[in-house]
Amino acid sequence: MGESLVLKKNPKIEFQFLVDGFKLIDRQSEQNSGFYSYHDLQSVVLNKVWFPRFAKYLRIITWILNGVPYFPNANEYKKASLMIYLNKQKIGIWLTDTSMADQAKKLKSLLGEKNKAKHGE
Repeated sequence: MGESLVLKKNPKIEFQFLVDGFKLIDRQSEQNSGFYSYHDLQSVVLNKVWFPRFAKYLRIITWILNGVPYFPNANEYKKASLMIYLNKQKIGIWLTDTSMADQAKKLKSLLGEKNKAKHGE
């Protein structure tokens, strides 16, 4: 099986899919790095973000009306994340741009398939 999926290139966040588990290389949060068995996989949750888009539009509107943006920068409020729940631990990865979010959707799907296969569904 040797597939891999890169969430981010710098600092590198990569998932390598092996026969009995996946290896996570996370240069952003080293404590996440390691090998994780599909057997321990409980669920994968993609927490989508809506606030930055909303804030971006509010910023534009206040700029047009006032000439100066009064609304805070949306990048400071990004809360999108990918959470991987295992038997005895939780892995959290912050999604800092749209390409990471797109890759996270693929990752969620792939890990969801592995989780279903584990339960024999």
